[in-house]
Amino acid sequence: MLGLKKGDAVLIHSSYKSMGGLEGGIETFIDAVLSVIGDRGTLIAPTLTFRDVSETNRVFDYTNTPSCVGAISEFVRHMEDAKRSIHPTHSCTCYGFKRDWYVNGHEQDRTPVGKNSPIYKLHQDGGKVLMLGCRLGSNTSMHGVEEAFPTPYVLPDTPAPYTIILLDRTYDIEFYRHHIRQNGYAQRYDRLEHVLDAGYMPKGLIHGAVSWLIDAPAMWQAGLKTLEKDPYYFVDKLDE
Repeated sequence: MLGLKKGDAVLIHSSYKSMGGLEGGIETFIDAVLSVIGDRGTLIAPTLTFRDVSETNRVFDYTNTPSCVGAISEFVRHMEDAKRSIHPTHSCTCYGFKRDWYVNGHEQDRTPVGKNSPIYKLHQDGGKVLMLGCRLGSNTSMHGVEEAFPTPYVLPDTPAPYTIILLDRTYDIEFYRHHIRQNGYAQRYDRLEHVLDAGYMPKGLIHGAVSWLIDAPAMWQAGLKTLEKDPYYFVDKLDE
């Protein structure tokens, strides 16, 4: 599967429809991934909620707010023994060997892809990002690179209040949302192909879906190095 191997931690951005139908459905695909990464591997699905948890509805229900980024992510969210991180807009659901390490602490972050996010931890762990049938422009890890730099456009000046509903308690807290478009820019993460050697992001077909398997540490290194030269490389200015 494009070089995925035993023991890997893999974050999957996906478009299930791009595979054109799969005998056994999503479960068949997930079983295939788990068989490749094995007992010491970790599966990570971004179960993002930024569409439902919006500027006009700042309530995140840990158990009931669905993922807004595809059927595969929502399937993983409901898997037995999977665990979701606590974040109003950028939670991830993890399954496997390092599940708890990836998930624990995300609630401490005040930005979408801070240092306690599973997306951030992936590059520390030498993990991989599988872009399955979806554009490179939807690679949320690049938001983490922008935050870590930090770019001048990625976050607003002030946080906003959110309500977090857990099984045992409800509380209010302030978070920052990504503010790229509101700051007048459009993300262009497909440009990663121009700054990251193809050996670190092999491209191929998975059940007919055009896909990339990106080496997370190499992506972060190339992304940060590029931003040092041009902080606006991964965005375009929107027309006034």
